[in-house]
Amino acid sequence: MGWGTLITRRLKVFSLALFVYFDYKAVQKRVQWVSTVKKNAIWAKTHERNARRVLKLMIELEGLWVKMGQYLSTRADVLPEPYIEVLKQLQDSLPPRPLEEVCGTIEKELGKPMRQLFATFDVDPLATASIAQVHRATLEDGREVVVKVQHDGIKEIILEVLFFSGNSVL
Repeated sequence: MGWGTLITRRLKVFSLALFVYFDYKAVQKRVQWVSTVKKNAIWAKTHERNARRVLKLMIELEGLWVKMGQYLSTRADVLPEPYIEVLKQLQDSLPPRPLEEVCGTIEKELGKPMRQLFATFDVDPLATASIAQVHRATLEDGREVVVKVQHDGIKEIILEVLFFSGNSVL
């Protein structure tokens, strides 16, 4: 992961932060002229709208961003309820990686084609997390196994976040 990717990722975060900031400032001006009941509804919709934006970017940026979202989803003392509800999706329902990517990773790591490694391989993962996903499979000898596959490129994403944030890995 080079400087171009790093800058692109940081620009996405900065752009979203700016967009969310201006959204809140606009709503702040708007609610001055409405009743308290409407004001609360407008703020709730604003929080949910911006939480969905944050969720989408965290899923796109992967890795430690997803971990941060998972952590924030437990912090009702810090974030409004709509953020907690939206970010809870990061706890157990991340989108799975494409099967082609998963098979490619397995074949690259184990040095054999999938058909030589497994008699069966479930295409739908049992679980998908921020750095890996898990699939059920059957070996050629009939033993049932669970295969945990690290997401392609996740190591570079984690190292980039650690390296460029000033944290030392050593």
